[in-house]
Amino acid sequence: MFFDIVQNEMIDNKIYNSSFYKVRLNNDLITKYQNLLIKGNNLYIDGYLHSYKKDTRLIYYIYPKEILKLDKDFNFEDEISMISYDTDGVMLWHGKRCESIPPTEEELKEMEDLLSEFR
Repeated sequence: MFFDIVQNEMIDNKIYNSSFYKVRLNNDLITKYQNLLIKGNNLYIDGYLHSYKKDTRLIYYIYPKEILKLDKDFNFEDEISMISYDTDGVMLWHGKRCESIPPTEEELKEMEDLLSEFR
């Protein structure tokens, strides 16, 4: 699913510069954010920006990692959770995935040497 958003930036007193983007959502993200995706909501979208040129126009797509709702003054409505979960169930710490990295053979040997005195 795609939906369009507009980013309004105030340049001068009451003069805005508008940028338009398309946001691409898969089924998991649609389910996760269905309560936020309402016309007129102010949203904060953290994700990846992709673009391409079609004829003479640049088309911008955002692939979101996280979407948060903002209030009318563009402040976060809810506290940003330090711990949350990605769509595939992996824990996120401040939006970054917490995944283990297997140790190298050298690190395994070092750990075994350190633990050998306790065996």
